[in-house]
Amino acid sequence: MVLSLDSLSTELLLKIFKSLDIYDLCRLKQTCRRFNEVIEQWGSLLNKNVVPLITNQVHPAIINRSGRILSSFERLRVSRNWKLGLYKERMLLYSKIKYIPWLQLEKNLLWISRGRCIQAYKRSSKGINTRNVVYTIKGSKNADVCRFVKKSNYILSGQMDGSLWLWSTDDHNFVFDLKSYHDADINSVDICDNIIVSGSRDNYVKIRHKPDDNEAFFHQIDLQGRVWSVALSEENKSLLAIGTDGIDHMSTVHIFDMNKQSFFAHYYPDIFGDILGAGVLDLKWESASVLWSCGYDSYLRRWDLRTGKCEQALGDPNFATVYCFQYDHVNSIISGTNSHGRVVLWDTRQDNYVQMYFMESCRRPGKSSPIYSLSYDADFLFTVTDQHVNVLDFSVFNGTPKDYSNLFGKLIKV
Repeated sequence: MVLSLDSLSTELLLKIFKSLDIYDLCRLKQTCRRFNEVIEQWGSLLNKNVVPLITNQVHPAIINRSGRILSSFERLRVSRNWKLGLYKERMLLYSKIKYIPWLQLEKNLLWISRGRCIQAYKRSSKGINTRNVVYTIKGSKNADVCRFVKKSNYILSGQMDGSLWLWSTDDHNFVFDLKSYHDADINSVDICDNIIVSGSRDNYVKIRHKPDDNEAFFHQIDLQGRVWSVALSEENKSLLAIGTDGIDHMSTVHIFDMNKQSFFAHYYPDIFGDILGAGVLDLKWESASVLWSCGYDSYLRRWDLRTGKCEQALGDPNFATVYCFQYDHVNSIISGTNSHGRVVLWDTRQDNYVQMYFMESCRRPGKSSPIYSLSYDADFLFTVTDQHVNVLDFSVFNGTPKDYSNLFGKLIKV
């Protein structure tokens, strides 16, 4: 009696498979159903000491925007594609008019702002259907949306004319629409529970409650400089992070305690010494005591409120302004830069970047554009430039020799 390899017990197969790398496991999965089932089910044991990039579906924020939950082996396979730059790019939307858009990704919807409109497109396992517009929200006439955020069942948006409005996805109507709430562009907004925060070029941050009382803001802060970004802490509800232009004052990151109505700390990028203007364009809380920032100084910075200083700085390889970033709350950061539609993948366990991705629409002469906003889940990366909305699919390649030959051709083209 002759025994075939696929007739061995699962324990013996796992001992054999542990000596193979991801490339060989991907090829082995395609040989028979038995091997495919074993690798899919026990993939975490084959590489139990490996913590993948991007595909760490651990934090609720990542899970809530993931189109699917990956198996243990799929996490390793797709993570490898991210590291090697194996993806298929597709343009979702194009506009002849240049905008400064913003986007937000959810499990079933993709929200995009262009001009004075915010639209939500249906998302399914087959991709984004740009013809299926679920929501269309129009703000003030002749005033573009600068920034918006979707939390729970509400959309909060700040306009270029200083207007601020809150829209309910349940009622399909405005909760409030405050004209000239600020005296200049509202560059950043955030909402957490019943607290609404907005920051503007008029140097002010305004904090108010959610109810539709036009005079409901309970605090107003003069930062004596343009406010580029604000972020409320989800874990410590009293903390508000504020990013300013750093022109008149060296401090660019400010932590405000809303309970005490006073500043908790002021931080500045110390490696620049006395150089001013290292404005902070985006902020994200990692935990109640740790904050990430990015901006004109070309660095991603990790601020620790317990030590009162910057504990980690990841410098853009081309010294470019970092417009935006997303963090998976484990070890992966993706940042969008100011030219050539360039996106950078970072591993927070090391100082050097892992991979760079260039949007195809920005490679032509005269078509360079910043990445104004981005978001991702384990399989897809969504980016917006001044005229294009793009999606990069990292799940389509299975690690076959043909995939790697395609990658080599792509590198030659670049």
